[in-house]
Amino acid sequence: MISLPDWAFYPLASLIAGGMIAGALSFGDVTHRAPEEIRAEGLAYEGDSLNAITTGNGLTAELLTEGDTTFLRVSAVRGPLDGIQSAGAFFTLSPDELSALEGHRVRFTFRVRQAAPAPADGVRFNFFVPNVGQDSWQRHTVSDEYGEIIFDLSPQSCDWAHGYIGIWPDWDNDRNAVDIARVTLTALEPLEC
Repeated sequence: MISLPDWAFYPLASLIAGGMIAGALSFGDVTHRAPEEIRAEGLAYEGDSLNAITTGNGLTAELLTEGDTTFLRVSAVRGPLDGIQSAGAFFTLSPDELSALEGHRVRFTFRVRQAAPAPADGVRFNFFVPNVGQDSWQRHTVSDEYGEIIFDLSPQSCDWAHGYIGIWPDWDNDRNAVDIARVTLTALEPLEC
């Protein structure tokens, strides 16, 4: 059996562990888009990328498939102003996405429906960037068929230190869930900053 002295073992073990970590990371998604591409193509969450959602207190999100459609089922047990403030179930914009989109008017498109067996009558959306708070949730009604909800926003700030696309279903005890099949964010014209 071969035994290495400590002075050789620890540096060698560190190199091997580092190589294993680098090798594992090299299998991830490494598609980087330039700011111009992000502005031209926008952001889209659909299929497996819907799994990038984060949920705040009082919400759950589950990735499901029905036929050829992958969707998120988002449920709420409380409202956005009941207790702890939260961005709801939200997608976080990366620093590259923020720098590409800040200073622009933006358009959101949500493909959404009521979710059985607890179909919410409506859903609220918000785009949390600086100077946008809990009082900016926009409520929209939904039906049992997928439909698109489209709206434009003109953020007051042109310097976005953060950005979250927030979703919050209505939260009646027996009717509190929606299905989200697609979320897109598109840059429109630049704002005067």
